[in-house]
Amino acid sequence: TAEAAPTTPPRVPLAPPPASPTSPSPLQAPRPPPRPAGKDTDEGPDDENSQEVADDERKNWKQLLDGKRTYLRPPRGHHVLSDVFKCPDTRKAALGRQKRLSRLVEKHSKNFFKEKIKILCQHYAHFRRTRGDGSCFYRAFLFSYLENLGLMQDSQAEVTRLMEHVAMSRENFCRLKWDKAYFLNPEEYFSSVVSEFSHLVNSVANGLSSSELYNRSIQEIVPLRIISLLRLLAETEIRSREDDYKSLLPKEMDALTYCCKELRPLDVEAEVLPMRALTYALGIPLRVETVGEGSNCGIQVERLDLFPRSESGKGPLHLVQSYWSSITTPGPQDIGRGNLLSSDGTPLLTLLCRPRHCDILYRSEQN
Repeated sequence: TAEAAPTTPPRVPLAPPPASPTSPSPLQAPRPPPRPAGKDTDEGPDDENSQEVADDERKNWKQLLDGKRTYLRPPRGHHVLSDVFKCPDTRKAALGRQKRLSRLVEKHSKNFFKEKIKILCQHYAHFRRTRGDGSCFYRAFLFSYLENLGLMQDSQAEVTRLMEHVAMSRENFCRLKWDKAYFLNPEEYFSSVVSEFSHLVNSVANGLSSSELYNRSIQEIVPLRIISLLRLLAETEIRSREDDYKSLLPKEMDALTYCCKELRPLDVEAEVLPMRALTYALGIPLRVETVGEGSNCGIQVERLDLFPRSESGKGPLHLVQSYWSSITTPGPQDIGRGNLLSSDGTPLLTLLCRPRHCDILYRSEQN
């Protein structure tokens, strides 16, 4: 008896199969009909010429971006396979939940670090971790600002003030020269990211709950593009006011070189200079509690209070630096609701900065 033919899925014949040695085998689905001209589909290329064109385009992009670290390139050490869909990395969440600050004392072995955290525990109750991927400062700054925005009595007025600062930065941005390897159309890119940022802050001002904001953040619905916007705002501030920042730049380095090295790469942590620049660009006061290595003056926590310029945009950069220890008794730190300063005039946005990392701090309600 003749052998049974292989079972094949039923299909409706559309046309006689082509007389070609490359006809599909009985176990393969038939080739799709030719794709209409001018339309793109999610099917793979159906001839070798399409693959050659794709390869040429890929080579052109690699030549354009070779040696340049842009917002379009992945972070250093982040390998992407070509010609396949890449599954998401099993990375830590962008933000953690609030935890007791005292847990840091329990989990660390270095005594000087424990003692500094104990000092902070006198005035702060909780902290929130951020992912250490090079953008932790910008992510912590953004989330802390949005949390405080949601608590304001007149949040719409704050959004208006904020977007006025962004508009002024846009004017400065457009005056600067930008390498087209970074932006094919700088103004269009800036405007599109500002639109996303405006939508986000307005959502919070219109009642987006803190839990929903957190869920969006851990799911990274808040895109990396907004993080890149914060870096751009800091760069624009530094390059537009280079005379103000010249004394703060490393020796023999101009503002553009510094920004290319320290602000544009997404995997480079922020130092004090970008923190200052972003604070001044957006008009948002910021407190930074720094827990670094040991101090010559004993166990102390360095505090930086960064305040915006005056409304005229003129005047010196306003920074208050102080040190405090377990015997220091700072004044009360009330939690305000009307703006970004507490009732004692200190910034509400507070970050905990350790070497190469930033988290968010939350004040004790008793203080």
